[in-house]
Amino acid sequence: MHYFLLGSSVMALIYLSAEENVHLFQKPRFVGVKTGRTVTIYCVPSNPTLSIHVKWYKGELYKKQLKNSHKIKIIEKSDKVNASITIKKVEIEDSGTYFCQLNRTLGPGTELQVSRYSDPQTILRRSRVKDVIIFLQAILLVLCVVVPLVQIYKLEQKEDAIYEEPEDDHIYEGLEVERCGGADLYEDITVYARDTEAAWEVESPDQE
Repeated sequence: MHYFLLGSSVMALIYLSAEENVHLFQKPRFVGVKTGRTVTIYCVPSNPTLSIHVKWYKGELYKKQLKNSHKIKIIEKSDKVNASITIKKVEIEDSGTYFCQLNRTLGPGTELQVSRYSDPQTILRRSRVKDVIIFLQAILLVLCVVVPLVQIYKLEQKEDAIYEEPEDDHIYEGLEVERCGGADLYEDITVYARDTEAAWEVESPDQE
């Protein structure tokens, strides 16, 4: 009886020691898929003969433990298959890091990145629309620069036309006062104008 208990204790210690020395590997380490796909992540222990019960978590803090549901399917390890978790019809919110755990040992984690499916024609149309928008923005930018410059130029031309000084009027340029006999015309006129007191003689009818 004592030998039986001793043997059982030794086997239990060996089993526990084997569990503590187990290392976990996850395959694949990174998965990038479109929405609507199905993703399977495997948890592989370093000791394949060891029967283990694996837990699955999502997130760095391991607070969200995953359970079987209509969307998630968890398969335990057996002699024929490795432990795994399958996520059906993944969505954007399913993106994150998934960890498997054996006792206190955690797997290295698998990063799942889910992106939306985009039709190539849709992508091409979006690219063309983007190019058109960029072209229109460039035209508007040029107009915002050119139009004020043109207005300023026109305003300057208008001001120059308003405040332009008229040319000097040279109508009388080149005209000289004529001189008569070396004396000014005006002086001659005054000379002739001096003998204004002329005697008027009126003949009488009686004079012959």
